[in-house]
Amino acid sequence: MQMLNSILDSLFYGFIQPSLQFVLNIFDLVFLDTLSFLSIPYSIQVVLIAIGTVCFAFFLRRWLDVEAKEKIFRKKFVAQKTERDNIAIIPDKKNRDAMFTSADQSIDEDFNTYLAQHYFRYVLIYLLPLFLVMAWLNNSLDEHVLPVASGQPYLCLLPSQPLGMQGVSVTLLFLLTYIASLIVGFQLKKRFSRKAKQDTI
Repeated sequence: MQMLNSILDSLFYGFIQPSLQFVLNIFDLVFLDTLSFLSIPYSIQVVLIAIGTVCFAFFLRRWLDVEAKEKIFRKKFVAQKTERDNIAIIPDKKNRDAMFTSADQSIDEDFNTYLAQHYFRYVLIYLLPLFLVMAWLNNSLDEHVLPVASGQPYLCLLPSQPLGMQGVSVTLLFLLTYIASLIVGFQLKKRFSRKAKQDTI
């Protein structure tokens, strides 16, 4: 067990941690350092990165062709339900019940598989980028960086201190912007898809 722990420690500290730090440094250079060079405040940087994360999520959704997969499942599900309803015309009750049971099991298995794949795609597209980018920002704009740059541990102070909050943190601003951008993105997506359907008619 001690040998296994030593191997895992050497793997983590010798490869995984340096690789992650290298990626963080690249992200800092490409995004934070570039935006800081343009004299953009940290609060605006966080907003822009949150919007960029949402754009990446929609790109990932398009790349994985989520809409096509959902359409394929819906067509298959409707066809399975139709086949199941047609079983009712079988006169023999024993055979009819057996085929109903078999059809229900097949529908349930396919639906459970679809749900598992759906939630996996949901995590991959929306939650994983959210947590990874938020972890990066909290590491690069932590309580040691903001006070040096702005003289305070927050992106901006709240004089009235609502709900006991002294200021707006990186996490709070990122989450609010990310959620708002997702809502706007889905609304625009619905509008464009509706417009595209009208143009094809």
